[in-house]
Amino acid sequence: MVDGRPMNIQDVARVAGVSAATVSRVLNGRDSVDAEMAARVRQAVAETGYVPNSNGRALRRQVSDVWAAIVSDVQNPFFTGMVTSLESVAAQRGLSVMLCNTDEHLSRERVYIQTAIAQRMAGVVIAAASAKQSNLAPLLTAGIPVVVVDRRVDSYTGDTIFVDNHLAGRLAAEHLMQMGYNRIACIAGPSEVSTTEERLAGFRDALSKGPHPLSPSMVRRTNLRPEGGEVAMRALLSSPHPPDAVFTTNGPLTVGAYRAIQAAGLEMPHDIALVGTDDDQWTRMVVPGVSVIRQPVAQMGALAAELLLSRGSSSHSAPQHIVLDPELLVRASSTRRA
Repeated sequence: MVDGRPMNIQDVARVAGVSAATVSRVLNGRDSVDAEMAARVRQAVAETGYVPNSNGRALRRQVSDVWAAIVSDVQNPFFTGMVTSLESVAAQRGLSVMLCNTDEHLSRERVYIQTAIAQRMAGVVIAAASAKQSNLAPLLTAGIPVVVVDRRVDSYTGDTIFVDNHLAGRLAAEHLMQMGYNRIACIAGPSEVSTTEERLAGFRDALSKGPHPLSPSMVRRTNLRPEGGEVAMRALLSSPHPPDAVFTTNGPLTVGAYRAIQAAGLEMPHDIALVGTDDDQWTRMVVPGVSVIRQPVAQMGALAAELLLSRGSSSHSAPQHIVLDPELLVRASSTRRA
């Protein structure tokens, strides 16, 4: 406060030693300001406690200072980790992030898309509910920058950031074959979700090159929840020829499979090996530790933010399609039994 009034943009400019126009450009995320000068402006904002009037800025610019992060399952640590990274970059640029959880429902996804349009949001990062049925056209028609992450949308040709999911499945299969397992199973999600479908395809392709191809009876499809993974794992264990190793295609499915193996009184890897997906904290805390395919979650969120920022300043460049590599982390759950 100065003389009983809130700090304004002129106060920030005076502290930073720049013009009010320069402060405005920095707060609006423009790339035309020298990096050292922009840092001085952000420091002055912090020192003065200046809070931009987002409503006024939205009216002037016809866009808000908010991004929407539309994800399919907010309880999945993969998505919360990605949004945390996205939000970190947004905060540095004076933007906020609204987290929207579709819970795998297309109807909710449509509502959030309409909300983003109605609120004139500055950008949308979305992990869509369905490759075939999700519709991003209303966002593009409204001129809102969109970055599709994690899951493909068949009708969308704009900016995307994916993990090489075929490689993820292949890494899991090759590791289990190298360890000498031969009755290898896979717990996968619905076929309309591109990530789980591509991981299953990579897993199957790798096993087809070995002595024990993936049998149809060794594949269990379910929803993408821990409960689904648990039910699928129990079904595999109760089959006439249960597996000696299993790969789960996302983090929640890994949780469910681990629970079912424990409940059955089996030991990993002596009775059955497990390779999961996502390096969640619990996978490093349990005994035995769980081997996983780690995805570059933080990198994905940061790159999505940078793409939105670039689209905010220029929408005419060609779409970017970024594919990140996963990594196999081998722990005790899948090392070969003695």
